[in-house]
Amino acid sequence: MCSCTGRIFLPIKKEKIFSSLCIGKETESRYNGEVDRIGSGDRSMRKKPVCFLALTLALACLTGCALPETDSVSIPPVQTVSSAAAGQSCTLVSQRGDYNGLPSDSCRRLYQQMLACAGKIADQKEKNGYPLQPAVLYTQLSDKDTQLTVMAFFNDNPQMFWVSNQYTYTYSFTATSVQLYSRVSPTVCSSMQKQLQTAVIRAMAGTSAKQSELEREENIYQALADRCSYANSSAGKEQDWQDYTSYGALVKGKAVCDGYARAMQLLCAEAGLSCRLVNGSSKGAAHIWNLIRIGGKWYHFDGTWMDSSVRTYDYFNLTDTLIRQDHTICPSNGNNAADSNLPMPSASSMDANYYQARAVQLTSLDNNSKKKLATALAQAAASGRTVLALHLGEHLPYRQTVDELFNSMPYFFQSCVAAANRALPGGKKLYYDGMHYSTAEAQRGISIQLTYAKNG
Repeated sequence: MCSCTGRIFLPIKKEKIFSSLCIGKETESRYNGEVDRIGSGDRSMRKKPVCFLALTLALACLTGCALPETDSVSIPPVQTVSSAAAGQSCTLVSQRGDYNGLPSDSCRRLYQQMLACAGKIADQKEKNGYPLQPAVLYTQLSDKDTQLTVMAFFNDNPQMFWVSNQYTYTYSFTATSVQLYSRVSPTVCSSMQKQLQTAVIRAMAGTSAKQSELEREENIYQALADRCSYANSSAGKEQDWQDYTSYGALVKGKAVCDGYARAMQLLCAEAGLSCRLVNGSSKGAAHIWNLIRIGGKWYHFDGTWMDSSVRTYDYFNLTDTLIRQDHTICPSNGNNAADSNLPMPSASSMDANYYQARAVQLTSLDNNSKKKLATALAQAAASGRTVLALHLGEHLPYRQTVDELFNSMPYFFQSCVAAANRALPGGKKLYYDGMHYSTAEAQRGISIQLTYAKNG
């Protein structure tokens, strides 16, 4: 059974006509891996791998050895470029994946009532918060269907960050009534909404309807990762409720997995992309991530686990099979709404997997590949990027190729950095000794953290 104590919808003691659901403390663990730095005069690469089952994240330093001059290549000069300006606005998408998966029209009518009541906040605070106008359906629903409807409402509406995860519901032979609460007063809510709107506009800068869906997805992930870091709770203190929301991720810049996933869902809506939340667990703790539709196909996306000390693309558009290597997906329509998902689409395509679709494709380690990688590094540096992804061809022995790239003579990657620096303008240089990489062997991918030399 999935342990969902890090999210909403954990039922507590229930009486005949009353139920209240609330979250417990955040239980999700967070990898804070050590990264070895270059030892003076040490040509070997020491590693401290962290095993993610078949999907391995190995963080390591790049060596600082000098290159033979005969191993150098030349590429055309490149110029520093700025980020793309905002173009044509994307068409806003209403995220209604869970709504569409509800088991009956009665559930969907209650959902619509809750949606209509979400902005109607009372001025006076009660024990559970500021009451919203009750959502009333003149049909009796079962406990399970009521709880699934509330879950669907929360999962589809990341923009309604103020609605508390505590609620009550009552029912009779002829009606079901759900009482939601706001965590903040109407005045504070209005101010916070404006802050979130401003943050979303800034995050969407440079994302345009003229871009492909995959390009839009990449842009908003970078915007989210640039603005947000993981919110580790202090010892003995409960996690701030804002850390579970899109507001916490985009305005405060701090979030746990819920906040990352809801912020990504909100930005996807702005970018015209359908996106859902997935309840489950990862690495022994409750977890939540996204399903995103790109080119008509669904993919798993976990922004929380990619935004660490070395930003990666290891969970960027995975299949069901790949995500299950270290994630457990809660069942659809399980007996307990807290440990359930509503029906989910399957994810079986690798067409939009980041390493296969957007990374630098290496099929050999010859001079042509060296020029290709050096050019990609120079272009990434010219635009100020901090991560570059590689994908190794199927016929290349993965671990041996990684070793040849970074750890052994003739230090292939280092020569590419040197060639890229010769092509860059004088004030912009890559700093090889500060770079790190991570590996995703199951996807044949590598993410490289780029660093830059300080001027002067």
